[in-house]
Amino acid sequence: MEVLDLGLVGYSEALKRQEDLLYKRINGRVGDTLVLAEHHPVISLGRVGKRESITSESFFEGKGTPVIVSSRGGEITYHAPGQLVLYPIIDLSRKKRDISFYIDFLEKTAVNSLKRLAVEAERTTRRGVWTKGKKIAFIGIALKRWVTFHGIAVNINCDIEPFSYIHPCGESDIRVTSAKEELGREIPMDEVKRTFTEEFEKDLRLEYAGMAALV
Repeated sequence: MEVLDLGLVGYSEALKRQEDLLYKRINGRVGDTLVLAEHHPVISLGRVGKRESITSESFFEGKGTPVIVSSRGGEITYHAPGQLVLYPIIDLSRKKRDISFYIDFLEKTAVNSLKRLAVEAERTTRRGVWTKGKKIAFIGIALKRWVTFHGIAVNINCDIEPFSYIHPCGESDIRVTSAKEELGREIPMDEVKRTFTEEFEKDLRLEYAGMAALV
């Protein structure tokens, strides 16, 4: 599997890179690819996202934070530097055609990665990844011809204050945290990216071992 680190990049630019890889993967011109990115501050609204989930438009307007309607699933979330976003471009038709299974995999690999970084992460009955009752990772995916794009955003060193001015995932009762908040220190992003990449590749092999959907 190839790994492409875009570094700090605009949300729209990252989407263009994903879409380019998506169509190349569909046409067999590239293999499975894991795209890593951090984003300049932005609010993204998924396919069922509602502008009303922003509880203080003035807060984001004052900071010049744009609101972008995205092609991913899910509702609303916030992206900023210090948040690691993983965008897997993976052909599930060659593994297992099961969207819930794939989302489970994303959650599991995020939990495993965060635990390696000393964060007490877990899965619950609600989607995403949690620690001590607070949400630390957010999932919003899309598929085209069983090739995945979009993915999972994990709060590492990012400022979490802006999350208090939205209803994350469209739900008013979600408290948000980050690895920095939980540990009381920043984690070098190079270490974070290395850990998540290693866990993603390992867990992908384990979760999809021996599975080959009909093509």
